Amino acid sequence: MLIQMDSGIVVALCHLQRDSVCVQPGQRVRCGDAVGRCGNSGNSTEPHLHLQAFDGLDPDHARPVPITFDGALARNGQVVDL
Repeated sequence: MLIQMDSGIVVALCHLQRDSVCVQPGQRVRCGDAVGRCGNSGNSTEPHLHLQAFDGLDPDHARPVPITFDGALARNGQVVDL
């Protein structure tokens, strides 16, 4: 699932449970809105969410951008409770 922000930044939510996405293309979502359920697709033993942000929709030209939570950049292995 891709969520495009007003700033043009695109946030990818990966490994959602199959058929769990509950929003439609073009629908506006706000912080805290449910968009889908966490799943465990891919090579994993437990449900998890892969979250990544890019500077555009074109995968051939988009570059990753940092994501912050409460103003801080999460580090590998850090659990973020929102």
